[in-house]
Amino acid sequence: MSGTLEFVGVGVSFAGLRALDGVSFRIQPGELCALIGPNGAGKSTLINLVSGSLAASQGRVSFRGRPVRGGAPQAMARAGLVRSFQGLELFDSLSVLDNVRAGGAAAAGTGFWRNLAWPPRRDPVARRLASTAEDALAMVGLAHRAADRAAILPAGQRRLLAIARALATGADWLLLDEPGAGLNAEEKAELVALIARLHAGGRTILFVEHDMSVVASLAQRILVLDRGRLIADGAPEQVRANPEVLRAYLGAGAGAAAAPPAPRPRPPALLAARGLGVAYGDVQALRDITLSVGAGELVAVVGANGAGKSSLLRAMAGVLRPQQGALTLDGRPAGGQPAEAMVRAGVALVPEGRELFASLSVQDNLLLGAWTRLPRRLRWGGLGAARKRAGLEQVYALFPRLAERRYQATGSLSGGEAQMVAIGRALMARPRLLLLDEPSLGLAPMLVAEILARLRAMADAGLAVLLVEQMARAALAVADHGYVLESGRLVAAGPAADLLNDDDLAGAYLGAVPEPVPPEGALP
Repeated sequence: MSGTLEFVGVGVSFAGLRALDGVSFRIQPGELCALIGPNGAGKSTLINLVSGSLAASQGRVSFRGRPVRGGAPQAMARAGLVRSFQGLELFDSLSVLDNVRAGGAAAAGTGFWRNLAWPPRRDPVARRLASTAEDALAMVGLAHRAADRAAILPAGQRRLLAIARALATGADWLLLDEPGAGLNAEEKAELVALIARLHAGGRTILFVEHDMSVVASLAQRILVLDRGRLIADGAPEQVRANPEVLRAYLGAGAGAAAAPPAPRPRPPALLAARGLGVAYGDVQALRDITLSVGAGELVAVVGANGAGKSSLLRAMAGVLRPQQGALTLDGRPAGGQPAEAMVRAGVALVPEGRELFASLSVQDNLLLGAWTRLPRRLRWGGLGAARKRAGLEQVYALFPRLAERRYQATGSLSGGEAQMVAIGRALMARPRLLLLDEPSLGLAPMLVAEILARLRAMADAGLAVLLVEQMARAALAVADHGYVLESGRLVAAGPAADLLNDDDLAGAYLGAVPEPVPPEGALP
């Protein structure tokens, strides 16, 4: 089948939030395209439009000359376009072969349960479906695992199984959502080889990927989204040199007016990681991470989305338990401590999603932050109330805008104001170390600059600040020391001023990734 996939002036809004804004492009049969963009750029929304799960608010989406409307992904599959999911959505209790048979049931003209209940030898349709499934497994190199339960496959083979299930539909257009997520180098090499074979066999492929080594190995064309707009569309070498793409990924111009602090000796480590490893089942999110942050120091950890930054913060905050390495607080073991124990020890996390209570007032959200650090005997007494008042006064002095809105419902605030509430709530716990996960997400450059300036002031006042950020240049411009993560590995580390001038920094975001750096010398 021929025909194109076309977006013309496509926009999507969710309750006033503009997820896509005037996006236009066309993909011809036989192309191999990558869709990239920072976190929150609108990639998931675009995928859902292409797969027929979502309808556009404005503009037009068409596939092979027919309009694509929301609520009917099965119609897109029948038309020849099928997607894989970042979360895989496998049937873990079924065999590998039955997972693929399930994917091909509709194309074979049979129901899912019927094709499982009737053995192939008794039903010609089931026999044809089993043959198709076996061919798909052979194509991805999993024929030898056909009888195994899907649950026992390692991460790389689970990704291959998801692709085999998509192939069983008979579709000749494949939409792959982060196929390289969580894979090790060997598994990624196998995946890249498979996608290249599928493309060489005549399939049109659009894949979404944060791992730029995968993008650089495969993509003949790259589409780049940022804040809902298509900011670049072209050959990989053109996209990597595009100033607007570099600004979207590295944050040039946001908070970059001030020069980084002059290099100085690093203070003793308050929190330190040595050889830290974090995994989600078979998916290795972090490998051999060694870093530290001390009192009065602002440390930036930068890297593209999917690099492992959030996993690092969650491990340090006690939300995740490290599988390898050591985590110390004040020189004492802290790995595996529960989150509430880390809060009591003075570590406060500002999560990426902010996780505020929208129906509560600004002040009530802030007061919740003080609860866990107050001894039980003080939570309801006069001294406890005095500490809460003092904490509120400090937060309102830092963010005067919140004082004006203290009784306003938090759900009615702007994104920048909500981020201030999230930071203020963490400060109410009187932390010694503040962990921040992507505070720039969804904010205008001026607000990003304002929040980063506040963080610099907190560090200058003696607070230890560990900042995780995609906007590398903006974060490094206010930091003392920096680390660069790529695919769960540490690829650069040093004074922030040095990293700002490091040509390899863009490589960690847009391809040509350097080799992992050896661990820093003895941590301070």
